[in-house]
Amino acid sequence: MPQKTIVFEINEVPLRIFRHFRKLSPGSNLDRLMGKSQVIETMALDVEESFLYPSQTWASLNTGAPYAKHQIHWYNDPKPREYPLYWKEIARAGYGVGAVNTLHSSPAAEYAAKDRNYKFMIPDCFAVDSFTKPEHFEPFQALNLKAVSSNSRVVSMKAPVQEAVMTLMNAPRYGIRMRTMLSGAALVAKIALKKVNRERLRGLQFPLVGDIFLKQLRENDPDLAILFTNHVAANMHRYWYGLFPEDYEANIYDQQWMAKYGNEILEALGMLDEYLGQLMAVAEKTGRILILVSSMGQHANQKLTPEYRQKHAHDFRLKDMGKLMGGLVSSKYTYRVDAGMVPQYSLEFSDPAQARQCAAELSEVKKTLKGLHLVIDENAAVLTLSVQPDPNAPGIAVGGKQYGFAELGFERFEIDDHHSGCHCPEGSLIIYNSKTARATKDTVNYLEYAPALLKHFGVPRPDYMMEPSFEI
Repeated sequence: MPQKTIVFEINEVPLRIFRHFRKLSPGSNLDRLMGKSQVIETMALDVEESFLYPSQTWASLNTGAPYAKHQIHWYNDPKPREYPLYWKEIARAGYGVGAVNTLHSSPAAEYAAKDRNYKFMIPDCFAVDSFTKPEHFEPFQALNLKAVSSNSRVVSMKAPVQEAVMTLMNAPRYGIRMRTMLSGAALVAKIALKKVNRERLRGLQFPLVGDIFLKQLRENDPDLAILFTNHVAANMHRYWYGLFPEDYEANIYDQQWMAKYGNEILEALGMLDEYLGQLMAVAEKTGRILILVSSMGQHANQKLTPEYRQKHAHDFRLKDMGKLMGGLVSSKYTYRVDAGMVPQYSLEFSDPAQARQCAAELSEVKKTLKGLHLVIDENAAVLTLSVQPDPNAPGIAVGGKQYGFAELGFERFEIDDHHSGCHCPEGSLIIYNSKTARATKDTVNYLEYAPALLKHFGVPRPDYMMEPSFEI
């Protein structure tokens, strides 16, 4: 039997970040892990760097197919059956699989509801419904989905009341520990008293899903268990400058900004390090392999200059898709707005023909559109719109008719972080507690990852996959 495996998917974290934290925190869990592991840099090479996007790179990493084949770019793009996620193949081979929050796991009911090989499944936060396995996690998933659907660059203290209450009531059953709840309550209190940044609310989901994952891992004992987190990546995008100001040719922010935001990435890494100690303990106790993996990384955004910051002192979020569509197209369409990462919004239509018709109408409108940057991506019955108002425009002009931003559903707000971190091809692969891990190179193509895991579990590698140059 292959060694059972835990996969910890840590979004967009390059080895540089792990090594920097290790240097600052000798004796930490991450320091201990990296000192005893096979450490490999992965490279996302199937698309140009400017095209990198997490939902695209995780699809490539976890299918083993290049982007040109799988064509999954946005979170709710269709998942082609001919390029399945590697863990679906492992489940199909008869192994027990469980996952929490891993991207592209929705819609899960169609494959996990009646298949006993799926021991637990809480899909990602962009899921099309609140299905979970076991079903008592559905209120928690509904809370996640509502939080993401209202996501923007503005962090709110408000939460969906009914789902939050249900989650609190179910906390012991979920495995959410009292110390996690007390820690979260203490953070909210500090934010209310303005002792810490409101942006730290972004990290509250991770300890909850972490506790849930550990309980399901103990109770179900799957052969392969997968957990995904984005809480470090979110801080890197906003505060890379706070950790590495030397990466920039000019001073972007002053000391007041540095005092406020300079430690935010390290705070997120500290949370990660604490949880990593728990996973390492489980791996050691149960003889499991622990894998940390990222499908790509981040580095300094060189487009960020003092002039750019001054020009972009505020941003927009779309609060009403109906108002925007009503102003852009004359036809009446029926669609569902799926959760996405601002400024992308996915519209799912009843059939591809409706999506094509809407895309054609939007493309025609785009020719005369002013004050709004619009990108239209069509994938079967799903249109993903990237919408970004011009912050220096007086409003939006559609076919010569002028609208105020609010008239088309946008809300304007001030910003003091400007995404100083941006995507890069370099990711991370750290293999801990393996009896067989072997690598002949320090850097590998990230398309080797899925076939390496299939090989570890003795599952045949499809012809479109690469032969891996390392062993799990």
